[in-house]
Amino acid sequence: MGQARAHLLASLWAFYLILAISMVTGDLTNDLDILWGNSKVFYDNSGKQTISLTLDRWTTSAFRSKSTYLFSRIDMDIKLVAGDSAGTVTTLYMITEGLWQFHDEIDLEFLGNSTGEPYTLHTNLYARGKGGREKRYKLWFDPTADFHTYTIIWNQRNILILVDDKLIRQIKNNLMYSVPYPTYQPMRVYGSIWNADDWATMGGRVKTDWSQAPFTAYFRNYRAIACPPQQSSPLCGQSSGNWFNQELDVTRKQQLQEVDANYKIYDYCTDTKRFKDNLPKESTVGRLANWSDDRTSKSTPDYRIQAGSFLLKLWFRPIFISFFMPTSSCQQMMSSSYTFQESKHTPQSAYSLRHFALAKAMGQPRAQLLPSMSMAALYLILATSPVISDMTDSLDMLWGNTQVLYDSTGHQIVSLSLDRWTTSAFRSKTKYLFARIDMDIKLVAKDSAGTVTTLYMITEGLWDIHDEIDLEFLGNTTGEPYTLHTNIYARGTGGREKQYRLWFDPTEDFHTYTIIWNPQMILILVDGTPIRQMKNQLRNDIPFPLYQPMRLYTSIWDADDWATQGGRIKTDWSQAPFTAFFRNYQANACIPYKTAWICSQGSNDSSWFTQDLDEEGKQKLKDVDDNYKIYDYCTDSRRYPNGYPPECGSQ
Repeated sequence: MGQARAHLLASLWAFYLILAISMVTGDLTNDLDILWGNSKVFYDNSGKQTISLTLDRWTTSAFRSKSTYLFSRIDMDIKLVAGDSAGTVTTLYMITEGLWQFHDEIDLEFLGNSTGEPYTLHTNLYARGKGGREKRYKLWFDPTADFHTYTIIWNQRNILILVDDKLIRQIKNNLMYSVPYPTYQPMRVYGSIWNADDWATMGGRVKTDWSQAPFTAYFRNYRAIACPPQQSSPLCGQSSGNWFNQELDVTRKQQLQEVDANYKIYDYCTDTKRFKDNLPKESTVGRLANWSDDRTSKSTPDYRIQAGSFLLKLWFRPIFISFFMPTSSCQQMMSSSYTFQESKHTPQSAYSLRHFALAKAMGQPRAQLLPSMSMAALYLILATSPVISDMTDSLDMLWGNTQVLYDSTGHQIVSLSLDRWTTSAFRSKTKYLFARIDMDIKLVAKDSAGTVTTLYMITEGLWDIHDEIDLEFLGNTTGEPYTLHTNIYARGTGGREKQYRLWFDPTEDFHTYTIIWNPQMILILVDGTPIRQMKNQLRNDIPFPLYQPMRLYTSIWDADDWATQGGRIKTDWSQAPFTAFFRNYQANACIPYKTAWICSQGSNDSSWFTQDLDEEGKQKLKDVDDNYKIYDYCTDSRRYPNGYPPECGSQ
């Protein structure tokens, strides 16, 4: 690849993708957990371990994989319910385990039928919570007479569904056209059988005949060639096989055409009754997507998959400029007024325009690398989007006794109240990938013991790998000082608590609390004074929030089991309601634009993105540590008798 390129790729210390496969084969019980219902594991006449899933009037049954995967090839042999299976659904699917409204899912659902009538294979995809991409097929064999192999291939290019190694469906990654696609949330494999006679067979007209129960389907030969999530990030280990980079050759394209022509019975992309105004976007981007795939396959060397380009395209797009570009170039781009618009002519023009923009900012030698890395996606053009307006323009009120009012100075204020029955909260309308957040807060006055008022940022994906930046104000009895409790989670790892006594009464007036989150560090400030810094030490394998967008939340809630003096002082509900006030919400941030985390120009101060502590800031931080810090996990020898966490001593 040449010494210069090799050196550049080697310098991607935080973002290596050493693509490998975790090969899962063996007894089913080694790889699968039986979840519930009448599920049995036995050996069939051929000596193969088999799982049977049974449905009766009272019980469904299911299993799932022990592991989650980020990209995979899944094969499973299935023998479906014989006889009258109308109303039943047997499934093989992959699904994420985070918030439902942002979940990803790849579905194969086998819809039963009356005796002698063919099964329907119903397929669907959800990405970032958006589904409705149904396609249905009549199988060309009796799936109840013997086992047949069903396959899901999920890689960064496309999702392929195969039956007995015949391709029946392809879903391309069209993120560049603003079509959601599963790219970073790990999924788990599930198999199940359940009753769906309200829709499964002839639209629900044929019901389940429970006199035919139990209904039993059989599963064997589970094989998962996959990328298992690692401890600090969902990356892969070492590779063999071609599924990860698999696309369609001539044979596969012919298979797909044959299935479409002879066995496909429903396609949402042609359902004009359902989509009266416009068909879904992905229905119309095939020509450009085909061009993109052809260009990629012809021009991209193999090393692209072995190192940083793949990560840059999918997971770490937003870090591209901050990693490759000197600070001076970032500042030059911020002060420039480039306008980027897709060409109305050839795709080549659009590609060249993006390449030209980066060449201007990065310098031609670095920009020359881009075509060879096939970065056919939108790039991060660094500036900031300031959010400074009425609170209700930028925030959503979520629940509880939340009120919007104006104070005597004309500032719009949000009040959050807590009583014995109700908490309250609001959140930002927008998610951010790196941000400076400022909020003025006036805390609960007088006896606030047991209450917690919060200002925090948090991701909305899987909890096990979530990121979070916490400011929690722990109430106290009248006259006693508040405690500001801070914590940071990265890739699901927290336990980084530091606590402070504030040097003023935070209930008498508003004070400004700030979170600065950029690729170099997280910085927490109070009235402009830095009180805590966490540096990005990914090079030392210390997790740091880097590519998952976060949303801002505030809330007030009862935590008298721990909040005040370790839970010894309880909430005095005779003092309720407890009310905190918020105003002057400001977010200078990188916000989403279509499919990329592109930032738009407009802020008078973009320095936060590259901000670090100068000597004055370091001295202020030291003063706070010396005078106001009351707890630091990095000095808690009782908690860590065998040695402090690796980041301690270098913050």
